[in-house]
Amino acid sequence: MSIRQLSVLLLAGLALGLASAAHAELTVGEKFADPLRSGGSGPDMVVIPEGSFILGGGKPGQQDLGLVKLHYLLAFSTTEITNAQYRQFLKAVRAADLRDHTGDDDLPAAGISWEEAEAYVNWLSRESGQYYRLPSASEWEYAARAGTSTPYSWGDTAGTGKANCLTCGTEFAGKLAPVGTFPANAWGLHDMHGNVWEWTKDCIDPNSAPPRNGMPKLFGDCDSRELRGGSAQSDAWSIRAGARAYAQRSARDSDIGFRVVREIHD
Repeated sequence: MSIRQLSVLLLAGLALGLASAAHAELTVGEKFADPLRSGGSGPDMVVIPEGSFILGGGKPGQQDLGLVKLHYLLAFSTTEITNAQYRQFLKAVRAADLRDHTGDDDLPAAGISWEEAEAYVNWLSRESGQYYRLPSASEWEYAARAGTSTPYSWGDTAGTGKANCLTCGTEFAGKLAPVGTFPANAWGLHDMHGNVWEWTKDCIDPNSAPPRNGMPKLFGDCDSRELRGGSAQSDAWSIRAGARAYAQRSARDSDIGFRVVREIHD
């Protein structure tokens, strides 16, 4: 059974799972991992605050794409989804490509297409009874900035040893680093800069701005999807919070991975 077929089946069971889910009250800054029906738990998550920000940065040398307001709570996975977590999904759904997914457990899952990332979040939603998905590009940048307006969450320059990129002065020299190797930002999120590019929900449309409420752009070229964060193979300029790239949704490049968000409702 292909990943695309699995995604369709998992979506069919999502509504039933969500209807029976118990919604525990979560607060900003709280960390948790949802238990899964098939055993074990989902990725480590942290609740980020509501707020607003200037998409693109809005300061000299940064692109100002307008004010975006996120008037809802979200939880972000504290790291990129790891090989161990992705294999947990492949094993649970008995995917044929389990045997092909190799790599150390604590490295980010890379070479993952957008469609495969979507299948993972659909499975995670069904297993947990909560609504997981890929972040919008605006949500991603908001979380990466963690209340800052500088190019990097720690300041105006990349510095040395703060993230995993080609010119970041680390020991990894273009290779993936175990998730969480570098310090988290102010909201508890690791590797928002560098390591692997991360898929977002957004389609590509250069002629229109993203929605002002933080939701994904679901119009334009939806065969391509927006990437954020840069990778171990990027230079420091490409790992800025406001840096953007895109790829075909079927692409399985060796420096593309993903992280997930969980919607939180009262």
